[in-house]
Amino acid sequence: MISGREVSGVVGPPDQVDALRAGLGLDAAPAQMDEEEELYSLSLSDLRVPDGDTILRRPLDGDRPLLRRWRQAYLRETSLASAGAAEETAKKEVAGTLAEDRLRVLADASGAPCAMTAFNAVLPDMVQIGGVYTPPELRGRGLARRAVALHLAEARSAGVARAILFAANAVAARAYRAIGFQLAGSYTLFLLERPQGIAA
Repeated sequence: MISGREVSGVVGPPDQVDALRAGLGLDAAPAQMDEEEELYSLSLSDLRVPDGDTILRRPLDGDRPLLRRWRQAYLRETSLASAGAAEETAKKEVAGTLAEDRLRVLADASGAPCAMTAFNAVLPDMVQIGGVYTPPELRGRGLARRAVALHLAEARSAGVARAILFAANAVAARAYRAIGFQLAGSYTLFLLERPQGIAA
C-alpha cells in the first residue's frame, strides 16, 4: 500500500506511467519534467570506440569545482533540477558519483577536462549511462561519444556485458548510435515539482 506516502515521480513504459498517474491522481500535479525519451541498449561486445587522442581518466581533486559547474549546467539543460536547486543538487550528485567511482573525465592532450560521463546505475553485468556532458564551446567534435565509449570499454574489461541509456534529443541519439547503441523502446520520465501525498 502506498496510501499516505509521498511520490516524487513515475518512470517507466509510457502506457504504464499513464495508468499509474491516473490511478494515483497525479494527472494535474505540477511537473518538473514530463517527457517520453528513447531507450537505447548495447551489448558491449558490439561497442565501437571512436579514434582520438583524448584519454579517459578518473577525476582529480582539482577537477571538482569544474565538474560541479558542468553537472549544474547539465541539470538545467535537461530540466532535471530547477534553477534554484541545481547548484546544491549538482554538488551532492558529483560527490556521490566520485565516492562510488562512477564518474570519468575525458581529457585532452594537455590533461584539461573536455567532457564527462557517468554511470547512473551499476549492476554486475549492466550499467546505465547518465550525466554525459560536453561544454557548449567544445560540442560537435565527437567528445561525448568517445567519453562514453571509453567508459564502457573500461566497464567491459571489468565483466560488464550490457549498457542502457536514455537519449534526450536527436543529437544525443546520433552520438550513441555511432558507438553501437540500438533503439530498444521508450520511457516516460514524469518528475514532480515537489513530492505529492497519495490519498487513500
